[in-house]
Amino acid sequence: MTLCPHAPPCGGCPHLALPYEESLRLKRERVAEAVSRFPALSGVAPSACVAAPSRTGHRTRVKAPVAVGADGRVRIGLYAPGSHELLDLPECQVVAAPLLAVAAALRELLVGFAPPIGHVDLRASRSTGLVHVTLVSRGPVVDEDGLRALAARLLERRPEVRGVSLRRSVDAPTPRAVAGRTACLVGEPQLEERLAGRRFRLSPGSFFQADPAAAEELHRIVRGFLAPLAPMRTLVDLFAGVGAFGICLADLAARVVAVESVREAADDAAASAALSGVGLEVEPLPSERFAERLRDLAPDAVIADPPRRGLDARTIEAIGGSGARRVAYASCDPETLARDLAALAPFDLVCAEIAPVDLFALSDRVEAAALLVREPGAFSPRIFWRGGDLIAVEKPWILPTTPQEGNAPSLTGLVRRAEGDDAWSPAHRLDVGASGPVLFARGRELGRIGGAFSRGEVEKEYLALVRGVPRGKGKVATRATRELGGGEERTRYRREAVVGGYGLVRALPETGERHQIRRHLERIGHPILGDERHGDPRANRWMIERAALDRLFLHLERLRFPAPSGEIVEVVVPLPPELELVLDRLERLRSATSGC
Repeated sequence: MTLCPHAPPCGGCPHLALPYEESLRLKRERVAEAVSRFPALSGVAPSACVAAPSRTGHRTRVKAPVAVGADGRVRIGLYAPGSHELLDLPECQVVAAPLLAVAAALRELLVGFAPPIGHVDLRASRSTGLVHVTLVSRGPVVDEDGLRALAARLLERRPEVRGVSLRRSVDAPTPRAVAGRTACLVGEPQLEERLAGRRFRLSPGSFFQADPAAAEELHRIVRGFLAPLAPMRTLVDLFAGVGAFGICLADLAARVVAVESVREAADDAAASAALSGVGLEVEPLPSERFAERLRDLAPDAVIADPPRRGLDARTIEAIGGSGARRVAYASCDPETLARDLAALAPFDLVCAEIAPVDLFALSDRVEAAALLVREPGAFSPRIFWRGGDLIAVEKPWILPTTPQEGNAPSLTGLVRRAEGDDAWSPAHRLDVGASGPVLFARGRELGRIGGAFSRGEVEKEYLALVRGVPRGKGKVATRATRELGGGEERTRYRREAVVGGYGLVRALPETGERHQIRRHLERIGHPILGDERHGDPRANRWMIERAALDRLFLHLERLRFPAPSGEIVEVVVPLPPELELVLDRLERLRSATSGC
C-alpha cells in the first residue's frame, strides 16, 4: 500500500508498514496474551483476527484537536508521540475522503477566528455521503453570530456538510472536550447511517463504530453467538449507544431492551428503532442503575459493549445474577475484557469463544467479541490448603464471603456446593471487593479455629494500593465504635513499593474489626484505591479510566494459622491478575509520561 506522507513523525498508525497478515497475527496475540493472565480463562484460545474490509479511508468519525502554528496556519490532526506538538494531517490514510475534504475547508475558514476552536468532531455517513461537523470552543463563545456565519460559509463551500453544531468546553481536557450535548448552529443536527440492513440516526455526541463496514463483521459474530437461543423471550443490550446491537438483532427476540446512559444516544436509539421498523424499549440509565431491573427481567441473553474501562462491579453482579443463558461481550480493550470475563466465571458463566475483529486497521488496537455460556456448577473455588476439617479457599473479589439477600452466589455457597456438604462455614470474612484466602471449617474444627482468631493466633498480611506515598512504616491505633465493642484497633503497615506515584502497602492488622485496614489507611490520609466507602472518589475515577481498577485494591496475601495437628501453616496467595494488571498499567503510564 502507499505509505502515509505524515509518518513519521505521526505515530497514529503503528502497523502502517507491516504486512497485513502480520498485523492481524499481532492483534490476535494481544488478545491471547490478555486472556492468558487469568486462570479462570485457561483453555480459551482466541480465533484468528477477522480482517477489515478496507485498510484505508475507513474511519468515518474524527475527533481532533485544532491549533494555529507559528506560520499562522490552522492545524487539524494528532499530537506527536510524547509531546504537545500538534501535527497537521491533511492526507491521513485512515480517514474517509469526505472528512478530509471538510477538514481542508475548515483549515482555511478558521484562520484568525476568535474565540479559537479547540477541537473538531467530524462524522460522515457511509450510506449517504453526508457529513456533520461539531466545533468545540476552547472557551466561552462570545461571538455566536460570527460562529453561525462561519458555519454557513462551510455549508456553501462543502455541500456534503448536512449541518454544523457547537459544543462549549471551558478548560476541559481532550476526552471531555469531544463529548457531551451540542447545539445546532446551521443545517440539520443529525446524520443517518445504515448497518446490517438497519437505519440509524446519529447525533453528534452519540457513539457509533467509526468503521461501519468492519462493524458489520462484529455484528455477524455476535449474531452467531446468540442465534442458537432464538426465538428468545427477552434480549437486553447494555451500553447500547444508538441501539446498534439491539436493533440489528431484534428479529431474535420478542422483547429487546436497550440501556444507555447518554441521553442523546438513547434518543437516537428510539429514533433508529422507528426508522428501522423494529420494536425497542429504551432505558436512559447507567448500567449499574439498571442492575436490579436486569435481574427482574431474567433475560435469555445479554449483550454488553462497554467503553474501554470495561464493566463495573454492579453490572458484573447484575449480569451474573440475571440468569441469562448466553452473554455476548464486545470490547476494544482486550485486558479489561479478559478481566471481566474472569470476574463473571464465579457466576457459572463460562467463556466459550473469543473472536478478534480488526475495527481499527493500521493501528495496534483490536476489538474482540466473547461468548459466555451459563453452565450450572461449572465454577469451583480454588483450594490452596486442606487439612482434615479445615481448608483454605481463595475468595474471588466479586463474591461476598457469606450469602447475602436474594439468590446471588457467595463463597460459602460455592464451597458447600463443591464439597457436597452444607456443614462448611467460614472462620473469618473478607470484604466484598477484597480477595485472598478464607479459612473454612466444619464440626468441632470450626470452634477451634474460631478460638485461634479470637486469641490473636492467626496472622494476616494484606497488600493495598493507596492514594499518595505513605512513609516507610508506621502503626495506627484507634478506639472501635460502640457497635464494634469499643476496644482498641491496631494496624501496622510498611511501604513495599511506589508504583506510578501510588504507595503499595503491606498492612498487618493486630486486631480484626470490620473494615479496619480501610478505615486506618484513610485515617492517615492514604485511602485504599477503589474503596467506595472510605476512599477518594476523584482518585477512584482516575484509576477506573486509566489503570483498569474496577475493585477495591485490597488483597490478603499471607495467612498463618495453627493447623489441627498443631503445626503453623502459612498460605500464600499471590496478587490476582486483575490487580497485577493495574500495577502494569501504572508503570506504563509512568514510562509514557517520563518519555522512557
